[in-house]
Amino acid sequence: MKRFLFCLVVFIGIMALVVPTYAAEMNINGINRIKFIATDNLDGDDDADDQANFIKQRMRMYFTSVASENLKVVYKNEIDFEWGDDQFSRRGTRGNSGGIGGDNVNLETKNLYMEMMVPDTPVKATLGLQGITLHKGIWISDDAAAARFDMNFDPVAVTLAYVNAVDTDFTSSEDDVWQLHASVGYKAENMDFRFSLGYEKGQDDEATTGIKSDDFYQVMGEFNMNLDMVSFFVLAGVNFGEVDGNNTAAGRAADRDYEGYMFYAGADFALDIATISVAGMYFSGDDEGDLDADYRSFTGETFSWSEILSDGYFWEANANIGSIGWVHTTNGPANCPSNMWALNVGADLKPTDTTTIAIDLYYVGMVEDRTVAGDDEDTIGTELDVSLTQKVYDNLDVIIAGAYMLADDGYGVYNGDPDDPATTQADNSGDDAWIIGMGLNYKF
Repeated sequence: MKRFLFCLVVFIGIMALVVPTYAAEMNINGINRIKFIATDNLDGDDDADDQANFIKQRMRMYFTSVASENLKVVYKNEIDFEWGDDQFSRRGTRGNSGGIGGDNVNLETKNLYMEMMVPDTPVKATLGLQGITLHKGIWISDDAAAARFDMNFDPVAVTLAYVNAVDTDFTSSEDDVWQLHASVGYKAENMDFRFSLGYEKGQDDEATTGIKSDDFYQVMGEFNMNLDMVSFFVLAGVNFGEVDGNNTAAGRAADRDYEGYMFYAGADFALDIATISVAGMYFSGDDEGDLDADYRSFTGETFSWSEILSDGYFWEANANIGSIGWVHTTNGPANCPSNMWALNVGADLKPTDTTTIAIDLYYVGMVEDRTVAGDDEDTIGTELDVSLTQKVYDNLDVIIAGAYMLADDGYGVYNGDPDDPATTQADNSGDDAWIIGMGLNYKF
């Protein structure tokens, strides 16, 4: 299968070379952001030294070489750093040119891909390091080296993709993780539907602990409808498969199955003074203390939904949030929600043509109870997010935002493996979390 896909990608590349070429048009655009941020207890660890105050800067530049309506190449780079970051103590690491002197290597390649129409076909091929988003980011919303093929048969659209996630040994199948995605969508005047299938194969023949290999399948459906004053959506998905593992410490079963599922639905109501939104989400989770149980966590990638408990506008501030066991699982990607349910009520107000106010309230709990200081807990807490966006110029916005988490006993950190009954979750009761900040967004 990998050999066939490799040959297919090579063939498409050769076809691109034989297509007549013309003088290319170069387009440049991008963003520059400066964020002033203060936080407390975003890591979910009740300690005295978890406050942070810093200034973060990021610039992304997008270069698009357009040869014709059928062929273009896209290059996106990124530069980000914190003001005052000591370049000499972190030389060679990511984003560290904010100290005195400033000189360092922090230019990153975010995307580099070719997009072309395959001659005499309805197929658009996108080849290279690219952004991929499926099903509002719950399935995946990330950059990856991939070969993607989109076919438009209006009103039906078909997408096929091969993602080369990990390949540390190019001479064999060891240490490889690759994915196949296939989806079919239907779009009408006021509604659309998409159904997707996915397969992931991971293999590490030399692994002595953890997962040695896995065969992972995912199925998801999404429905969206837009009416005059109401719009709503429904997503549902399941994942299943098998894991061959080597970690049998403390009685853990070596071979286990995946049995995860999720549900997410919401609606927006467009009123004269505001747009009101309601939503609910449910992500299955693993049983605590059952070493022989199957993996029941739903696995996705980089789904953003709130400021503190997820990846919001000030997402750089909560880089340690992955250690919070109720939000994330060691069985999947770092930003994958699991063992979690949430209810949300929000409002977007626009008092003037240049001013937007957004308010969101979340009540969050755990699907499976977790032991906290000897007691079973199922509630994480209540989070309030508020932001104000003011347009200063056509290309410049000022954003002022804040979020506060009324922490319940479930807001804490796992000390070890959540499947191991010998480990517990830290008692974080009463230690709330908050974040405030201001950002300048320049788009060009």
